[in-house]
Amino acid sequence: MSNEDSRGKGAEEEVPVVAAEPNPFWKQNAEKLVGESISSVEDSAKQFIAITGLLQGIYFHAITFSDIRKESAYSVLIYVAPLLLWLFSLIFAMLVLFKNKYSININSSRNSKETFEKIMTEKYRFIRISGMFLILSFVALIIAVLHYMGLATYQTFVELM
Repeated sequence: MSNEDSRGKGAEEEVPVVAAEPNPFWKQNAEKLVGESISSVEDSAKQFIAITGLLQGIYFHAITFSDIRKESAYSVLIYVAPLLLWLFSLIFAMLVLFKNKYSININSSRNSKETFEKIMTEKYRFIRISGMFLILSFVALIIAVLHYMGLATYQTFVELM
C-alpha cells in the first residue's frame, strides 16, 4: 500500500521542519560588533578631540597674529564662532570618554543588556552632538574666511535674511 492509500486519497506528506543552524561567521561577527561598539565610539571621540585641538591651535594662532581688535563686534563674533563651536565639540567628545558608575547584577543577562544599551545610547548621543558642533564649526570657519576676504560682510547676511 502506498503512502497516499494509507492516509486517504490526495493526502500530502508533511515536510519535516528543521531549524536552520545559525551561520557561525555571522554569529561571531555580531559578537565582535557588540563587544567593540563602546571602544569604537570612544576611539571616534579621541579622534574628534585630536582634530578639534589641532584646529583650535592653528586657528587661534592665525587670528592672534591678525588685527581683529580694530574690527566691529559683529566681525569679532564671526572670527570667534569657530573657536566656540570647536570648544563645544571638544566638551561633548570628552563626555564620551568620562566613566560613569553603573550598578549591574552580573548574574542577570537582562540587566547586563540594559546597562550596555544605556551606556551605548549615552556615548552615541554625545559623539553625535560633538560631530554636529564640528560640522557647524566648519561652516563658521568658511564664513569667517569669506568675511576675512571681504566676500561676506554684515550687509551680505542682512540681505539674505
